[in-house]
Amino acid sequence: MKVSFLVRYSLVVLLLAFLQSAEAQELRPAIKDSSAKKPAEHTTTDEVLSGNPIKLTVTKDDLSSELPRLDEPLALGDAVQFGLKNNLEFLASKEEWSGSKYLARAALARFGPQASFSTFYSSSSISQMLFFMDRDISPAPMQPIVRGNSLHLLFAGYQPIFTGGRLLGGYKAARAIERQTLAKYQSDRIKAALLIKEAYWKTAWDLARLQVSEDYVKYRKWSVGLMEARYKEGKVPRADLLREQAELAKAQQLVNNGFRDYNTSLLELKVAMGVNVGSQISLRDELKYVSITEEYSSFLSEAQRNRPEIMQADNKVKEEKAKHMVVRSQYSPQLGAYGIASNATGQTPGVNESVNGRWGGTISVIGGITLFDSGKRLNELKAARVAIRQAEIDRRNVHLNVAKEVSQAWIDLDMARRNVSLAEAEVTSAREDERLFFRRYQVGKAIELDYFVSGVRYFDARLRLLEAIYQYRIAEAKLIWSSGNV
Repeated sequence: MKVSFLVRYSLVVLLLAFLQSAEAQELRPAIKDSSAKKPAEHTTTDEVLSGNPIKLTVTKDDLSSELPRLDEPLALGDAVQFGLKNNLEFLASKEEWSGSKYLARAALARFGPQASFSTFYSSSSISQMLFFMDRDISPAPMQPIVRGNSLHLLFAGYQPIFTGGRLLGGYKAARAIERQTLAKYQSDRIKAALLIKEAYWKTAWDLARLQVSEDYVKYRKWSVGLMEARYKEGKVPRADLLREQAELAKAQQLVNNGFRDYNTSLLELKVAMGVNVGSQISLRDELKYVSITEEYSSFLSEAQRNRPEIMQADNKVKEEKAKHMVVRSQYSPQLGAYGIASNATGQTPGVNESVNGRWGGTISVIGGITLFDSGKRLNELKAARVAIRQAEIDRRNVHLNVAKEVSQAWIDLDMARRNVSLAEAEVTSAREDERLFFRRYQVGKAIELDYFVSGVRYFDARLRLLEAIYQYRIAEAKLIWSSGNV
């Protein structure tokens, strides 16, 4: 009984040893295949750009050829500074601000004297008075006309003395409008900087994704090579080989789409910078995580000092108050000094004495006040007061919205920072899984599919990390913009 048990036990041991030997023989080709060198994990930027199939060229007669051309690598700061000199929307805002400065000077000039020269020829059957109706701030001057034919030369001057605040209110309103256009100019400046930063980081993200996609293509070419070798040895069915070839085709499609996205983002960057679309620009800054050390309160304080919208809202209130002063001046008398000198030539029928070459002049002070206007001034004054209250409400609303934008940008930044940390942990884990599955595949403890799946998870994790960093850099740019900085 004992002998038969020992015999059976020995047979079982021999059978297991034979099976293990057979399994080792089965796995040996896989070990040999897996000893092939894996492709490099990271494709360089130069390798990616050398394969870019799209090269935009612009001749001297094409659209945008008049814009400056830029053919050099750009850091983010250089792109922003160059763009602020050439961004077309920002330059248009700058011209609008310049125009408002001249209008403010024109309003100031109304305080000073004005002089004019007029000439006219008349043929009249009666003696009459000619009123010059070209004035807009005082009563019109007069010039007598005698019967008959005459030619008049008229020199006139005017100096306002008292307008009840109309000139001062008009000047204050013009200055307030100038400051509002200055605020719009500054607002467009930080918006242009934000637009350039967003385009720059989008281009950097698309380039980084292209690098990962190129790495994935290399990986899939390597996996197809392994699968072809296994298929030729009869170790895997044809369906497995076709599956790997299909995955390689998908990877190559990702590269093609990546080049489309990269060139589109690069075009958006050129437009944001206001340069020739044929410019050959490359990026010097890579998509990397750089932590911000400032606290939320510091950004909120800077927004209160720097945001142009706050300055614009404050000056809108000043403008409405100045307009109220102008309307209120209608209740005050208008007083001005006139000086007129004229020469009239001609002959009056029935009068022996000629008026040829006779010079005359007058200096006068003219004042006037409106006595009754059926409620026009009163209702204009009430409307001006309503406009002031509305401007003050709008100012408080602007303050609230600026605080909201800073707070939202901080929330986005904080969440993006947390997502970067999580994505980094995911990449670390996926890289370790891929390494372990590769080792197991080398010793025959894992099949190809297990190892390839771990590789795909690693590439997906790298893409998610890049996206998290991209979202963080965009949130950083918006937080800087919300605080009123470039």
